[in-house]
Amino acid sequence: MISVTAAIQQITACRTSWGKSIRTTAEALGCVLAIPPAFDGAGPSPELILPLPEAGTRLTGRQLALLTDMGIARVSVQAPPSVVFIGIGEGDGSTHPQINRLTVEGALAHYGIPLHPGIFVTAGTPALQKAVEESMDADIMIICGNIPPKMLTDAGVEQVFNRVKAHPCQPFWFGYSPTKTRVFLMPSHPFAVQVAVKLFLESYLKACWSMGPIKPWLLPYTEHRSPVVQLDEYLPAATVHRNGLKVRAMSFSGKTDIAAAARADGIICHSIELGSLEPSSLVPFFPWHDPS
Repeated sequence: MISVTAAIQQITACRTSWGKSIRTTAEALGCVLAIPPAFDGAGPSPELILPLPEAGTRLTGRQLALLTDMGIARVSVQAPPSVVFIGIGEGDGSTHPQINRLTVEGALAHYGIPLHPGIFVTAGTPALQKAVEESMDADIMIICGNIPPKMLTDAGVEQVFNRVKAHPCQPFWFGYSPTKTRVFLMPSHPFAVQVAVKLFLESYLKACWSMGPIKPWLLPYTEHRSPVVQLDEYLPAATVHRNGLKVRAMSFSGKTDIAAAARADGIICHSIELGSLEPSSLVPFFPWHDPS
């Protein structure tokens, strides 16, 4: 097993490029800038409007309004990757595969990346192996379910690492195909998928597009909390304004953690190295919606 930090480092080291496209400023809202726009002499004096957006900037309406006012009508933006989702069921009627697809789709939408229609298969069936083999032409393959990684290595996917020292996403696995596909094998539990998407998938996307890395906020914790597991634990958390900005873990038990996550502002990491958290202990907080 490796730490979350080491896992992110190895994932981002496998970054790739999916090309660039030219869009008008009217079509570039939410896109990530690939090449800084060049001032062509039209519009206001550059001294009044610099600095221009840099590569890796997700373009906002205000920035595009500025570029249009400068006479810049087109920008070079990052082309989105093709992403395939495979949800694995256990044949028990669980809704976990559909829930996990919604998590992945929502995270990708934040980066302007469409998701192919989901593939839903039952564990241990030939349809699963077929789905993996037929998805090898995608840039990113996301699999949510409890399957042995050997199934992927047998299909030609090279393992980068297996398992991380973090609860609840401990079984996370990452690899890449001999062609181009990066494969994220996530657990089946919905909250574990939410954590893995935030920490690992988003880190990979940001690295590929030269965006700044995911950086947690260090916020004071509001109360006492004892460790529950012998691993770094990620918990749904809410910010509170109590003599300054602080954070508290949401109460949950078992499957109700996705209900807590829906009410949360993000997740915190209760590091096993810290032991018990006390009021005003500084903890890393990852907001669901990264403002960068």
